[in-house]
Amino acid sequence: MNAGTARIDITPDHDVWMEGMIRAHRSTGVHDPIFAKALVLANGSELSDTCAIVSLDLCVLSTADCRAIRAVAAKRTGIPADRIILAVTHNHSGPATMGLNNPRADAYMESLPAMIVAVIKKAAAAMVPAAVGCASGREDTISHYRRLLADDGHVVMNWEPWPAERIVRPLGEIDPEVGVMKIVAADASATPLGILFNHAGHPNVMSGDNYLITPDYPGRTEALLEQSLGGTAMFINGAQGTMDIDGLKDRDWAGRDRVGQALADAVEQTAQSIKPSAHTKLRVASTRYTVPARKISAKELDWADRILKQTGGAVKAVADGVGDDYKANLYLRLSKVQHQEIPLEQICLAVDDCAFLSFPGELFTEIGMQIKVASPFCHTYIMGLTNGYMGYVPTRTAISQGGYEPDTRQTDDAAAEQIVAHSLELLRRIA
Repeated sequence: MNAGTARIDITPDHDVWMEGMIRAHRSTGVHDPIFAKALVLANGSELSDTCAIVSLDLCVLSTADCRAIRAVAAKRTGIPADRIILAVTHNHSGPATMGLNNPRADAYMESLPAMIVAVIKKAAAAMVPAAVGCASGREDTISHYRRLLADDGHVVMNWEPWPAERIVRPLGEIDPEVGVMKIVAADASATPLGILFNHAGHPNVMSGDNYLITPDYPGRTEALLEQSLGGTAMFINGAQGTMDIDGLKDRDWAGRDRVGQALADAVEQTAQSIKPSAHTKLRVASTRYTVPARKISAKELDWADRILKQTGGAVKAVADGVGDDYKANLYLRLSKVQHQEIPLEQICLAVDDCAFLSFPGELFTEIGMQIKVASPFCHTYIMGLTNGYMGYVPTRTAISQGGYEPDTRQTDDAAAEQIVAHSLELLRRIA
Protein backbone atom coordinates (compact mmCIF):
# COMPACT_ATOMS: atom_id res chain seq x y z
CA MET A 1 0.00 0.00 0.00
CA ASN A 2 1.04 3.60 -0.58
CA ALA A 3 0.28 6.38 1.89
CA GLY A 4 0.89 10.08 2.31
CA THR A 5 -0.06 12.64 4.95
CA ALA A 6 -0.12 16.43 5.10
CA ARG A 7 -1.35 19.32 7.21
CA ILE A 8 -2.33 22.93 6.49
CA ASP A 9 -3.11 25.73 8.93
CA ILE A 10 -6.72 26.85 8.38
CA THR A 11 -6.92 29.39 11.23
CA PRO A 12 -8.98 32.46 10.21
CA ASP A 13 -6.89 35.62 9.85
CA HIS A 14 -9.74 37.83 11.05
CA ASP A 15 -12.48 37.77 13.67
CA VAL A 16 -15.34 35.40 12.80
CA TRP A 17 -18.62 34.17 14.15
CA MET A 18 -18.03 30.82 15.87
CA GLU A 19 -19.97 27.56 15.54
CA GLY A 20 -21.32 25.03 18.05
CA MET A 21 -22.79 27.34 20.68
CA ILE A 22 -25.08 30.37 20.48
CA ARG A 23 -22.63 33.21 21.07
CA ALA A 24 -23.16 36.94 21.60
CA HIS A 25 -20.41 38.22 19.30
CA ARG A 26 -17.52 37.26 17.01
CA SER A 27 -14.23 35.70 18.06
CA THR A 28 -11.75 37.88 19.91
CA GLY A 29 -8.51 36.04 19.14
CA VAL A 30 -6.73 32.72 18.63
CA HIS A 31 -5.67 30.47 21.51
CA ASP A 32 -4.40 27.65 19.28
CA PRO A 33 -4.26 27.30 15.48
CA ILE A 34 -6.72 24.98 13.73
CA PHE A 35 -5.72 22.61 10.95
CA ALA A 36 -6.83 20.52 8.00
CA LYS A 37 -4.98 17.21 7.94
CA ALA A 38 -5.11 14.64 5.16
CA LEU A 39 -4.32 10.95 4.84
CA VAL A 40 -4.23 9.49 1.34
CA LEU A 41 -4.15 5.70 0.91
CA ALA A 42 -3.76 3.73 -2.33
CA ASN A 43 -3.22 0.14 -3.34
CA GLY A 44 -0.93 1.23 -6.17
CA SER A 45 -0.07 4.26 -8.21
CA GLU A 46 -3.51 4.77 -9.77
CA LEU A 47 -5.37 7.71 -8.25
CA SER A 48 -8.66 6.05 -9.21
CA ASP A 49 -7.79 3.35 -6.63
CA THR A 50 -7.07 5.90 -3.90
CA CYS A 51 -8.94 7.15 -0.83
CA ALA A 52 -8.46 10.51 0.88
CA ILE A 53 -9.51 11.29 4.45
CA VAL A 54 -9.40 14.90 5.64
CA SER A 55 -9.76 15.79 9.33
CA LEU A 56 -10.83 19.41 9.93
CA ASP A 57 -10.85 21.28 13.25
CA LEU A 58 -14.36 22.55 12.54
CA CYS A 59 -17.82 21.89 13.98
CA VAL A 60 -19.95 21.12 10.91
CA LEU A 61 -19.94 21.36 7.13
CA SER A 62 -23.14 21.29 5.12
CA THR A 63 -23.82 18.43 2.73
CA ALA A 64 -23.97 20.90 -0.18
CA ASP A 65 -20.59 22.42 0.70
CA CYS A 66 -19.02 18.98 1.11
CA ARG A 67 -20.29 17.82 -2.28
CA ALA A 68 -18.99 20.96 -3.98
CA ILE A 69 -15.58 20.72 -2.31
CA ARG A 70 -15.24 17.01 -3.09
CA ALA A 71 -16.15 17.63 -6.74
CA VAL A 72 -13.43 20.26 -7.07
CA ALA A 73 -10.93 18.05 -5.23
CA ALA A 74 -11.73 15.15 -7.55
CA LYS A 75 -11.18 17.29 -10.63
CA ARG A 76 -7.86 18.66 -9.35
CA THR A 77 -6.41 15.48 -7.81
CA GLY A 78 -7.86 12.61 -9.83
CA ILE A 79 -9.19 10.96 -6.67
CA PRO A 80 -12.87 10.05 -7.21
CA ALA A 81 -15.33 12.15 -5.20
CA ASP A 82 -16.91 9.03 -3.71
CA ARG A 83 -13.48 8.17 -2.24
CA ILE A 84 -12.97 11.54 -0.54
CA ILE A 85 -14.04 11.82 3.10
CA LEU A 86 -14.26 15.24 4.74
CA ALA A 87 -14.49 14.67 8.50
CA VAL A 88 -14.97 17.56 10.91
CA THR A 89 -13.93 16.97 14.50
CA HIS A 90 -17.09 18.74 15.77
CA ASN A 91 -14.97 21.40 17.45
CA HIS A 92 -17.27 23.95 19.11
CA SER A 93 -14.68 26.76 19.06
CA GLY A 94 -14.01 27.16 15.36
CA PRO A 95 -15.47 29.38 12.60
CA ALA A 96 -19.20 29.23 11.83
CA THR A 97 -18.90 27.15 8.67
CA MET A 98 -22.61 26.39 8.34
CA GLY A 99 -24.36 29.07 10.35
CA LEU A 100 -25.92 26.43 12.57
CA ASN A 101 -25.99 28.55 15.73
CA ASN A 102 -24.64 31.93 14.59
CA PRO A 103 -24.27 33.81 11.28
CA ARG A 104 -22.18 31.88 8.75
CA ALA A 105 -18.57 33.08 8.33
CA ASP A 106 -18.98 33.64 4.59
CA ALA A 107 -15.56 35.17 3.91
CA TYR A 108 -13.86 32.26 5.67
CA MET A 109 -15.93 29.73 3.76
CA GLU A 110 -14.85 31.28 0.47
CA SER A 111 -11.24 30.41 1.28
CA LEU A 112 -11.79 26.97 2.85
CA PRO A 113 -12.35 24.84 -0.30
CA ALA A 114 -8.98 25.81 -1.79
CA MET A 115 -7.25 24.91 1.48
CA ILE A 116 -8.93 21.49 1.61
CA VAL A 117 -7.98 20.74 -2.01
CA ALA A 118 -4.41 21.87 -1.27
CA VAL A 119 -3.98 19.54 1.70
CA ILE A 120 -5.30 16.55 -0.30
CA LYS A 121 -2.91 17.34 -3.16
CA LYS A 122 -0.03 17.72 -0.71
CA ALA A 123 -0.75 14.35 0.92
CA ALA A 124 -1.12 12.63 -2.46
CA ALA A 125 2.23 14.08 -3.60
CA ALA A 126 3.85 12.74 -0.42
CA MET A 127 2.76 9.12 -0.96
CA VAL A 128 5.39 6.43 -0.40
CA PRO A 129 5.22 2.65 0.07
CA ALA A 130 3.73 2.15 3.52
CA ALA A 131 2.92 -0.42 6.14
CA VAL A 132 -0.45 -0.10 7.88
CA GLY A 133 -2.06 -1.68 10.92
CA CYS A 134 -5.11 -1.13 13.11
CA ALA A 135 -6.09 -1.94 16.68
CA SER A 136 -8.67 -1.02 19.31
CA GLY A 137 -8.10 0.48 22.73
CA ARG A 138 -10.27 2.07 25.39
CA GLU A 139 -10.77 5.49 26.98
CA ASP A 140 -13.67 5.79 29.41
CA THR A 141 -12.95 8.96 31.41
CA ILE A 142 -13.51 11.66 28.77
CA SER A 143 -16.96 10.99 27.39
CA HIS A 144 -20.06 10.70 29.57
CA TYR A 145 -23.58 9.61 28.66
CA ARG A 146 -25.19 13.04 28.70
CA ARG A 147 -28.90 12.13 28.77
CA LEU A 148 -29.89 11.71 32.42
CA LEU A 149 -33.21 10.59 33.95
CA ALA A 150 -34.49 13.00 36.62
CA ASP A 151 -36.64 11.80 39.52
CA ASP A 152 -39.68 13.54 38.02
CA GLY A 153 -39.31 11.49 34.81
CA HIS A 154 -37.96 14.13 32.43
CA VAL A 155 -34.60 14.12 30.61
CA VAL A 156 -31.84 16.31 32.03
CA MET A 157 -28.72 17.06 29.99
CA ASN A 158 -25.44 16.64 31.84
CA TRP A 159 -24.58 20.33 31.49
CA GLU A 160 -27.75 21.43 33.30
CA PRO A 161 -27.23 22.35 36.98
CA TRP A 162 -29.77 19.83 38.27
CA PRO A 163 -29.35 18.63 41.89
CA ALA A 164 -27.27 15.44 41.86
CA GLU A 165 -29.55 13.74 44.39
CA ARG A 166 -32.45 14.12 41.93
CA ILE A 167 -30.68 12.27 39.09
CA VAL A 168 -31.85 8.66 38.92
CA ARG A 169 -29.37 7.34 36.33
CA PRO A 170 -27.94 7.86 32.85
CA LEU A 171 -30.35 6.71 30.15
CA GLY A 172 -27.67 4.70 28.34
CA GLU A 173 -24.02 3.71 28.14
CA ILE A 174 -21.00 5.26 26.48
CA ASP A 175 -18.90 3.70 23.74
CA PRO A 176 -15.34 3.86 25.13
CA GLU A 177 -13.63 2.26 22.12
CA VAL A 178 -10.58 3.96 20.62
CA GLY A 179 -9.80 2.87 17.07
CA VAL A 180 -6.26 3.48 15.84
CA MET A 181 -4.71 3.19 12.38
CA LYS A 182 -0.92 3.39 12.37
CA ILE A 183 0.94 4.17 9.14
CA VAL A 184 4.73 3.92 8.76
CA ALA A 185 7.13 3.81 5.82
CA ALA A 186 7.47 0.28 4.42
CA ASP A 187 11.28 0.43 4.26
CA ALA A 188 13.69 -0.53 7.02
CA SER A 189 13.46 2.92 8.60
CA ALA A 190 9.74 2.45 9.47
CA THR A 191 9.50 6.24 9.60
CA PRO A 192 6.19 7.29 11.22
CA LEU A 193 3.85 8.77 8.63
CA GLY A 194 0.62 9.11 10.52
CA ILE A 195 -1.80 8.06 13.25
CA LEU A 196 -5.54 8.17 12.57
CA PHE A 197 -7.60 7.70 15.73
CA ASN A 198 -11.34 7.38 16.28
CA HIS A 199 -13.21 8.11 19.52
CA ALA A 200 -16.75 9.33 20.16
CA GLY A 201 -17.16 12.58 22.08
CA HIS A 202 -18.14 16.24 22.06
CA PRO A 203 -15.18 18.64 21.68
CA ASN A 204 -16.75 21.42 23.70
CA VAL A 205 -14.69 21.62 26.86
CA MET A 206 -14.55 25.32 26.03
CA SER A 207 -18.20 26.35 26.19
CA GLY A 208 -20.10 29.20 24.58
CA ASP A 209 -18.42 31.61 26.98
CA ASN A 210 -15.18 31.09 25.03
CA TYR A 211 -14.42 33.52 22.20
CA LEU A 212 -10.92 32.29 21.29
CA ILE A 213 -10.36 30.00 18.29
CA THR A 214 -9.06 26.60 19.38
CA PRO A 215 -9.29 22.96 18.20
CA ASP A 216 -10.33 22.01 21.78
CA TYR A 217 -9.18 18.66 23.17
CA PRO A 218 -8.76 16.74 19.87
CA GLY A 219 -6.22 19.33 18.74
CA ARG A 220 -4.35 19.00 22.03
CA THR A 221 -4.33 15.22 21.65
CA GLU A 222 -2.99 15.47 18.10
CA ALA A 223 -0.20 17.82 19.16
CA LEU A 224 0.86 15.48 21.98
CA LEU A 225 0.86 12.43 19.68
CA GLU A 226 2.89 14.20 17.01
CA GLN A 227 5.47 15.10 19.65
CA SER A 228 5.71 11.56 21.03
CA LEU A 229 5.14 9.39 17.95
CA GLY A 230 6.02 11.59 14.97
CA GLY A 231 4.10 11.84 11.72
CA THR A 232 0.68 13.45 11.34
CA ALA A 233 -1.98 12.70 13.98
CA MET A 234 -5.63 12.89 12.87
CA PHE A 235 -8.73 12.72 15.09
CA ILE A 236 -11.94 11.32 13.60
CA ASN A 237 -15.09 11.54 15.74
CA GLY A 238 -17.49 8.63 16.21
CA ALA A 239 -21.19 8.06 16.87
CA GLN A 240 -21.23 10.76 19.56
CA GLY A 241 -24.85 11.92 19.60
CA THR A 242 -25.38 10.90 23.23
CA MET A 243 -21.82 11.37 24.50
CA ASP A 244 -20.33 14.53 25.96
CA ILE A 245 -17.59 15.81 28.22
CA ASP A 246 -18.45 16.40 31.90
CA GLY A 247 -20.78 19.36 31.50
CA LEU A 248 -20.22 20.82 34.97
CA LYS A 249 -16.50 20.21 35.55
CA ASP A 250 -13.17 21.46 34.18
CA ARG A 251 -14.69 23.67 31.48
CA ASP A 252 -11.43 25.60 31.11
CA TRP A 253 -8.03 25.39 29.44
CA ALA A 254 -6.61 23.16 32.17
CA GLY A 255 -9.58 20.82 31.62
CA ARG A 256 -8.96 20.89 27.89
CA ASP A 257 -5.34 19.84 28.49
CA ARG A 258 -6.32 17.09 30.93
CA VAL A 259 -8.82 15.57 28.51
CA GLY A 260 -6.40 15.90 25.60
CA GLN A 261 -3.68 14.10 27.56
CA ALA A 262 -6.05 11.27 28.58
CA LEU A 263 -6.99 10.59 24.97
CA ALA A 264 -3.35 10.83 23.83
CA ASP A 265 -2.34 8.27 26.44
CA ALA A 266 -5.03 5.84 25.26
CA VAL A 267 -4.09 6.27 21.59
CA GLU A 268 -0.36 5.88 22.24
CA GLN A 269 -0.88 2.75 24.33
CA THR A 270 -3.01 1.25 21.55
CA ALA A 271 -0.53 2.25 18.85
CA GLN A 272 2.27 0.44 20.67
CA SER A 273 0.43 -2.86 20.15
CA ILE A 274 0.17 -2.41 16.36
CA LYS A 275 2.59 -4.15 14.02
CA PRO A 276 2.00 -2.51 10.63
CA SER A 277 2.06 -4.71 7.54
CA ALA A 278 3.18 -3.74 4.04
CA HIS A 279 0.78 -6.34 2.59
CA THR A 280 -2.53 -4.76 3.61
CA LYS A 281 -5.14 -4.03 0.96
CA LEU A 282 -7.53 -1.10 0.80
CA ARG A 283 -11.17 -1.64 -0.20
CA VAL A 284 -13.60 1.24 -0.62
CA ALA A 285 -17.32 1.36 -1.43
CA SER A 286 -20.17 3.82 -0.95
CA THR A 287 -23.94 4.02 -0.87
CA ARG A 288 -26.53 6.75 -1.33
CA TYR A 289 -30.15 6.73 -0.15
CA THR A 290 -32.72 8.96 1.53
CA VAL A 291 -34.46 8.99 4.90
CA PRO A 292 -37.74 10.72 5.76
CA ALA A 293 -37.71 14.18 7.29
CA ARG A 294 -39.26 14.97 10.65
CA LYS A 295 -42.89 16.01 10.58
CA ILE A 296 -43.63 19.06 12.71
CA SER A 297 -47.04 18.66 14.36
CA ALA A 298 -49.72 21.34 14.54
CA LYS A 299 -49.18 21.43 18.31
CA GLU A 300 -45.46 22.09 17.85
CA LEU A 301 -46.16 24.81 15.29
CA ASP A 302 -48.67 26.51 17.58
CA TRP A 303 -46.11 26.46 20.39
CA ALA A 304 -43.43 27.87 18.07
CA ASP A 305 -45.78 30.62 16.92
CA ARG A 306 -46.40 31.71 20.54
CA ILE A 307 -42.67 31.78 21.28
CA LEU A 308 -41.87 33.73 18.10
CA LYS A 309 -44.50 36.34 18.96
CA GLN A 310 -42.73 36.83 22.29
CA THR A 311 -39.17 36.93 20.90
CA GLY A 312 -39.69 38.45 17.46
CA GLY A 313 -37.42 35.70 16.16
CA ALA A 314 -34.39 36.82 18.19
CA VAL A 315 -32.20 34.16 19.82
CA LYS A 316 -30.25 34.82 23.03
CA ALA A 317 -26.68 33.59 23.58
CA VAL A 318 -26.30 30.61 25.94
CA ALA A 319 -23.21 28.77 27.16
CA ASP A 320 -24.62 25.30 26.42
CA GLY A 321 -27.58 23.82 24.58
CA VAL A 322 -30.36 25.92 23.09
CA GLY A 323 -33.38 27.78 24.41
CA ASP A 324 -37.03 27.81 23.35
CA ASP A 325 -36.28 30.83 21.14
CA TYR A 326 -33.89 28.72 19.02
CA LYS A 327 -36.25 25.72 18.88
CA ALA A 328 -39.18 27.87 17.75
CA ASN A 329 -37.19 29.16 14.77
CA LEU A 330 -36.03 25.63 14.02
CA TYR A 331 -39.57 24.20 14.01
CA LEU A 332 -40.67 26.86 11.55
CA ARG A 333 -37.76 26.03 9.20
CA LEU A 334 -38.32 22.28 9.45
CA SER A 335 -42.05 22.60 8.76
CA LYS A 336 -41.22 24.08 5.34
CA VAL A 337 -39.15 21.05 4.25
CA GLN A 338 -40.89 18.24 6.12
CA HIS A 339 -42.09 16.55 2.94
CA GLN A 340 -38.62 16.46 1.37
CA GLU A 341 -36.59 13.30 1.84
CA ILE A 342 -33.13 13.85 3.34
CA PRO A 343 -30.31 12.59 1.08
CA LEU A 344 -27.62 10.57 2.79
CA GLU A 345 -24.27 9.21 1.59
CA GLN A 346 -21.96 6.79 3.39
CA ILE A 347 -18.47 5.64 2.46
CA CYS A 348 -16.80 2.56 3.89
CA LEU A 349 -13.08 1.90 3.68
CA ALA A 350 -11.60 -1.34 4.96
CA VAL A 351 -8.05 -2.31 5.79
CA ASP A 352 -7.85 -6.06 6.39
CA ASP A 353 -10.33 -6.85 9.20
CA CYS A 354 -10.99 -3.22 10.17
CA ALA A 355 -13.68 -1.04 8.60
CA PHE A 356 -14.22 2.72 8.84
CA LEU A 357 -17.80 3.76 8.06
CA SER A 358 -18.71 7.40 7.44
CA PHE A 359 -21.91 9.09 8.59
CA PRO A 360 -23.00 12.71 7.86
CA GLY A 361 -24.31 13.76 11.23
CA GLU A 362 -24.56 13.03 14.95
CA LEU A 363 -25.61 9.40 15.23
CA PHE A 364 -26.81 8.30 18.65
CA THR A 365 -24.18 6.14 20.32
CA GLU A 366 -26.61 3.21 20.69
CA ILE A 367 -27.11 3.13 16.93
CA GLY A 368 -23.38 3.19 16.27
CA MET A 369 -22.83 0.32 18.71
CA GLN A 370 -25.63 -1.66 17.08
CA ILE A 371 -23.85 -1.33 13.73
CA LYS A 372 -20.53 -2.31 15.28
CA VAL A 373 -21.93 -5.45 16.90
CA ALA A 374 -23.65 -6.66 13.71
CA SER A 375 -20.77 -5.76 11.37
CA PRO A 376 -18.97 -8.63 9.59
CA PHE A 377 -15.61 -7.00 10.39
CA CYS A 378 -13.54 -7.72 13.48
CA HIS A 379 -13.42 -3.99 14.21
CA THR A 380 -15.78 -1.33 12.85
CA TYR A 381 -15.37 2.37 13.55
CA ILE A 382 -18.06 4.97 12.86
CA MET A 383 -16.70 8.19 11.35
CA GLY A 384 -19.29 10.73 12.44
CA LEU A 385 -19.87 14.19 10.97
CA THR A 386 -18.38 13.26 7.60
CA ASN A 387 -19.32 14.61 4.15
CA GLY A 388 -22.23 16.66 5.42
CA TYR A 389 -24.56 17.33 8.30
CA MET A 390 -28.09 16.08 8.95
CA GLY A 391 -28.16 16.79 12.68
CA TYR A 392 -28.94 14.29 15.41
CA VAL A 393 -30.32 10.85 14.62
CA PRO A 394 -31.90 9.51 17.84
CA THR A 395 -33.40 6.10 18.56
CA ARG A 396 -37.17 5.68 18.74
CA THR A 397 -36.81 5.19 22.50
CA ALA A 398 -34.98 8.49 22.91
CA ILE A 399 -37.60 10.31 20.82
CA SER A 400 -40.31 8.99 23.15
CA GLN A 401 -38.27 10.21 26.15
CA GLY A 402 -37.72 13.69 24.74
CA GLY A 403 -34.84 16.00 25.55
CA TYR A 404 -32.41 18.24 23.68
CA GLU A 405 -31.47 15.99 20.74
CA PRO A 406 -34.97 14.67 19.91
CA ASP A 407 -36.29 18.24 20.22
CA THR A 408 -33.77 19.53 17.65
CA ARG A 409 -33.61 16.53 15.26
CA GLN A 410 -34.33 16.82 11.54
CA THR A 411 -35.12 13.17 10.81
CA ASP A 412 -38.27 11.10 11.18
CA ASP A 413 -38.65 8.38 13.84
CA ALA A 414 -37.89 5.65 11.27
CA ALA A 415 -34.52 7.05 10.19
CA ALA A 416 -32.41 5.08 12.67
CA GLU A 417 -33.62 1.67 11.48
CA GLN A 418 -33.05 2.60 7.84
CA ILE A 419 -29.54 3.86 8.56
CA VAL A 420 -28.63 0.65 10.38
CA ALA A 421 -29.93 -1.48 7.50
CA HIS A 422 -28.07 0.48 4.81
CA SER A 423 -24.89 0.62 6.90
CA LEU A 424 -24.82 -3.11 7.41
CA GLU A 425 -25.57 -3.76 3.73
CA LEU A 426 -22.57 -1.62 2.79
CA LEU A 427 -20.31 -3.32 5.33
CA ARG A 428 -21.35 -6.78 4.11
CA ARG A 429 -20.82 -5.76 0.50
CA ILE A 430 -17.28 -4.56 1.10
CA ALA A 431 -16.49 -7.56 3.33
